[in-house]
Amino acid sequence: MEAIKEPDWNTVGILGAARGAKSNDGAAIGTEHLLAGITTAKGPAREALAHEGATKTALLAVLRDRKDRDGAWSGADDAEGSVAAQDVLGEDGERDGRLTGAAARALTAAMGQAQREGAAKFGAVHLLRALLEEDNRAVELLGVCGISPQAVLVRLDGGSGGSGGEEEGLNPLLHATRDVLLGRSSYRHMSFWKRWLIKKAGINLASKPAWWVGLETYEQARRLGDSAVGTEHVLLAILATHEVALRYPHLAGESAPVPDTRYTGGERLARLGLDYASVHSALTSERVRLTADVRPAKQYIDEAASPSTVSSADSDGESIADPGTGPLVETLLGEETRARQLINALTATPGD
Repeated sequence: MEAIKEPDWNTVGILGAARGAKSNDGAAIGTEHLLAGITTAKGPAREALAHEGATKTALLAVLRDRKDRDGAWSGADDAEGSVAAQDVLGEDGERDGRLTGAAARALTAAMGQAQREGAAKFGAVHLLRALLEEDNRAVELLGVCGISPQAVLVRLDGGSGGSGGEEEGLNPLLHATRDVLLGRSSYRHMSFWKRWLIKKAGINLASKPAWWVGLETYEQARRLGDSAVGTEHVLLAILATHEVALRYPHLAGESAPVPDTRYTGGERLARLGLDYASVHSALTSERVRLTADVRPAKQYIDEAASPSTVSSADSDGESIADPGTGPLVETLLGEETRARQLINALTATPGD
């Protein structure tokens, strides 16, 4: 083994975050945990991953969803060849901690890269390049997110990347919604501590669609320059979150029930022939005249997301699952809301 080269301070933080990303205290740190650790650090390695959609929020969502699940990974990351962390990292390794064989090789390769470059310590860029050299769980984790290792490396070298997918097929009007989901930005109307908590914990909004719609509604009103929030903004939020969720199934699928009915509201609207672009166009062009909502929009959001929309039998004594967008759309269509007026106008056949 090559002489141990110390990690820089940024990479020390990555190693700590990788330990936190493990499924349990006794598990060895794998390449997937090291990759997730990089997303918590500053610098070009994190930025290259984030540009391609591999943010802390995205990677942690996949890791949580695969936690302790048999057959979750196609590769074992050479777990049978695991080694003591301090054998690879010296004093920077966790006492009694272990690394999978693949993680140990990646760290050793990162040290070798730093040695060849004459760097005093190895950093996140060295580690990211080393992680992507082999077919391991880090590469598999990127694949689950629809990201190619080559695209990340191109970004790291200053190129435009283009793994795939995240720009392709997504309406530019929805990029802001996507960025909030991925953890690149946050909702401005939220308090500082709530924004901090969501970012710090890597909360996946796509796994809680009713809550996500409630947050997105206020942002839709703000983007349109509307001071008052109406059910038309709720309608936009349902469509926006649904269409973005479809582009990121690895996020929408976290902790999904079977069958997954959480996005039935958006699916129902799509079957009516509605999409975000058409509703947005109708509102910005003001071609549909709308009368006032019979109730404040907040009441519809709060009622649809309340525990009463989920039966106690389904809760099984545990925390109530997010009810999804189905109950909200049902309520919006059941009353003379601005959302219903807009839907009727856009789905009416000529001559009606």
